[in-house]
Amino acid sequence: MYKFVRCQTHPKCPDLQGWYLVLKPGDIETLEELHRGVSAFYLQKFGLDPHLQKDMSDPGTGAYLKHPVRLIALWLETIERYLATGKTVIVNSRGGMLALSDMKVLSEMPSEKLIWPDNCDPDEVITISRWPKGYHFYLTSNKERIFVPSKYDTLEEARQTAEKYTDNILEKL
Repeated sequence: MYKFVRCQTHPKCPDLQGWYLVLKPGDIETLEELHRGVSAFYLQKFGLDPHLQKDMSDPGTGAYLKHPVRLIALWLETIERYLATGKTVIVNSRGGMLALSDMKVLSEMPSEKLIWPDNCDPDEVITISRWPKGYHFYLTSNKERIFVPSKYDTLEEARQTAEKYTDNILEKL
């Protein structure tokens, strides 16, 4: 069972609110599942950019800073630092994290699935795609949402997940 909280992230900005997954120290299963989603997100976002490919392994370029393997490792290292000190962390649908103790919690929502209860955004477009001759289906969002799980066995599973967020769904199969 997952727990989501709607938080006001800064006292001077009462309208700046969002849904976050609660991640407690010792919850290795949720951390592992979340890490897989963040990893897939970074690989999709930065690993396929042809402008960055040639310079990715050269530390002297800015492209090195956006290397997905480096970003994935930094994300995990950062969240582990919080958890190792006994702090409960909240994570948004794009992988951003904050200490729960620093937030004002407005509401809570338990969930059987690791799907953020964000309000639907009418401008969001979710694309369902599959590698040529591939077996799995993947979701990407123009709003850079992280999807957990990162891949789906059937087109119907992928479509059902996408429909939880928007009616604007593209299929690139």
